[in-house]
Amino acid sequence: MSPDLRPRAASPVPITPPDVEGARLRKRALIWAGLLLPATLVAGFLTLLTEAASTCIAKGTGCGGAPGFLYVASLVVAGAAFVTVQSTSRADVRRAALWTQLGAEAVFLLFVLTTFA
Repeated sequence: MSPDLRPRAASPVPITPPDVEGARLRKRALIWAGLLLPATLVAGFLTLLTEAASTCIAKGTGCGGAPGFLYVASLVVAGAAFVTVQSTSRADVRRAALWTQLGAEAVFLLFVLTTFA
């Protein structure tokens, strides 16, 4: 038996360049997720400085605000979007998930700021 000297076909899997944008979007999603806690603390502190908050705390009146499930829903959407940014391989989905994460975090902070409105 003689060795097979025929040229072999190229691999059917194309070689793709490294995903630079994906790494950048993952890092930005991680940074924004990490900044949510300090932003929430600042928003909560600013909320406690309002006249409505002092009336609510002192007299128990004027304690409005959004229902609790809206806070949780915005955090769940932000968390799901964060996981999608970190795990998906499609650039367009990753970009949309990052913007969804940022929007959901902004809605959560808005709810915190309007707690005593």
